[in-house]
Amino acid sequence: MLRPPRHRVSRTVQVRFSVRETPGVTVGAPAGRGPLPYGVDGVARRTAQRALSEAGRGYLGGHVELRAPRGLAPHLLQRATDRAVALAVAATLHGAPPTTRIRLRT
Repeated sequence: MLRPPRHRVSRTVQVRFSVRETPGVTVGAPAGRGPLPYGVDGVARRTAQRALSEAGRGYLGGHVELRAPRGLAPHLLQRATDRAVALAVAATLHGAPPTTRIRLRT
């Protein structure tokens, strides 16, 4: 007997960062995705501000577009968000593609 197909839960945090000339960082999900889970928007905002400051670009701001999976442990999701945002900010400041993906290990 065949089993029905299993729907896999996405285990990837995807972040896209764009630099703006005005100070402050905004965080949002792509259109139609709803609110971000577990308060990861606050984690993303603080991480982006810290990464800009550490790079000597604290006078800049930006926008973080974040895709985060639901149904995972909050601490795993927050840690992956922290890493992905820091990498996306660094990549953007160095001229690399601004999109970063972090695969969660559970």
